[in-house]
Amino acid sequence: MRFGAKFAIISSFWFCAQVHAQTLVYSLSYSETQASSRARFAPLPAQRSDAENLAILRNTRKNEIYSLTVADGKRSLLFSDEGMDLEIAAWGSVSGSAKVYTKGVWRYYATVPVSPANTTSYRGVKSEDGIYEFSLDGSNRFRKIADAQKEGRAVLNPQATKAAAESADAQSILIYSVPDWKLIATLDLTKLAKAHCPSCTPTNYGWMADGNRLYVEIVVVGEEDGDEAKADHPGTYILSPDGGDLGAIPADTGAFHLAGYVHPNFIERRFIGQLPDGRFLFLDFGVKQGKPLNQTEPFLVISGLPSKPQKYFPLKFQIGGWISPSGRYLAFTENRQTPDYRTELHLWVKDLESGEEKELLSAAPPNPPSSPEPNVALFVLGWMH
Repeated sequence: MRFGAKFAIISSFWFCAQVHAQTLVYSLSYSETQASSRARFAPLPAQRSDAENLAILRNTRKNEIYSLTVADGKRSLLFSDEGMDLEIAAWGSVSGSAKVYTKGVWRYYATVPVSPANTTSYRGVKSEDGIYEFSLDGSNRFRKIADAQKEGRAVLNPQATKAAAESADAQSILIYSVPDWKLIATLDLTKLAKAHCPSCTPTNYGWMADGNRLYVEIVVVGEEDGDEAKADHPGTYILSPDGGDLGAIPADTGAFHLAGYVHPNFIERRFIGQLPDGRFLFLDFGVKQGKPLNQTEPFLVISGLPSKPQKYFPLKFQIGGWISPSGRYLAFTENRQTPDYRTELHLWVKDLESGEEKELLSAAPPNPPSSPEPNVALFVLGWMH
């Protein structure tokens, strides 16, 4: 199976063979250009089949979900919505038990009344939004588990028993049980910001390693005056399962102290996540001693257990990412600008023990409207065991 000229796969891996395999899950989303759509579909509805008239309503031509094992680079197609009346979202969350949860749109033909007061009707297309569970065993099985909500992507906890999603107004986090997708808690983010940082807004959230507590990262937005600055305490705060405020991750946890570098006080570290052993993963910045403070360099910092020394890994660029279930690897992406000022996405994996990293996949930048080939976008869904 190949991506064609628009996709490059780098198949060499450097990880030790004795390391237990970790499997990364990602999706490829194919969207039409103007030229590829014209080549695929007749211009008038009457000239197209029923299936083609449904297909032309899709936002994407197809969405495919793949697995890629870190140990040997083996890649497998797990799910595809090509040719289906169901169009899945290209992003989602994967569980360790080989399930993906994401939104989908089901389109079908139905008799549609012209108006509520009119008895005449016509044959038209209806669509239903829902949240779906997809099996990643190659069977293409799926089932709708709930009506779609307006919030964004749901993030599964490590045990895949709960999902957290930010509300449409970004004022709260909604907690759902998995797999039945019942709302079990609503956590008020405005209350958290008011208590600790009135000038802040939430920028990042996720689960702690225990799968019950959540973290919420809040940062200052805009300019602060003197009184506001005194009242504002940005950082990463921990919430209990019922939304109780458990305080921030202490500033001295993961504090930047690397020989030969200073930490500029105008820049804040960013929290990436918690490893299964309890350590914390941060993105932070340092400046070589004697250099101007605007010459910052990014570092990955692992800290949090007195029994283990703090680790620093220099980075080529700022990263976030997805921590593997074992805590051994971090998958992350790079937006790289091409000479013609387009952006292409590159997927990397970093070994959190050795610091080694390797590029796994690269997605070509968007095609011009005149291209006969569809665009291909890459999304990371997470890790399976």
